[in-house]
Amino acid sequence: MKTGGSQSVAMFAAAAGPFVMAAISGSGNAAALAFNQAITPNAADFGLTIVQLGAVAQIAAGLGRSMSPVAGGVIILAGIAGVNPMEVVKRTAIPAIVALIVVTLLMFAMS
Repeated sequence: MKTGGSQSVAMFAAAAGPFVMAAISGSGNAAALAFNQAITPNAADFGLTIVQLGAVAQIAAGLGRSMSPVAGGVIILAGIAGVNPMEVVKRTAIPAIVALIVVTLLMFAMS
């Protein structure tokens, strides 16, 4: 059954799930792969294509990793700048969240 409600929930889950997992773990690849192996093969059940759901998950995971205080790149950049990694996260959180919303809405509009 293809309904607009389940499509909206699937798109929100594709964006929020990998984003939060990547922000917590510092690994965007692990978050995206976990979601894409578990959920994305069922994209047609939600009225979406595998590309739409998988792309949102991959981009969301990358954005989550970029604002994770435990991501290797953030730690290295904070060390070079001589600041706490949380200071880097404070500056990247709002742009990353805005980018996540824009990407999700654009992908949802394409469906």
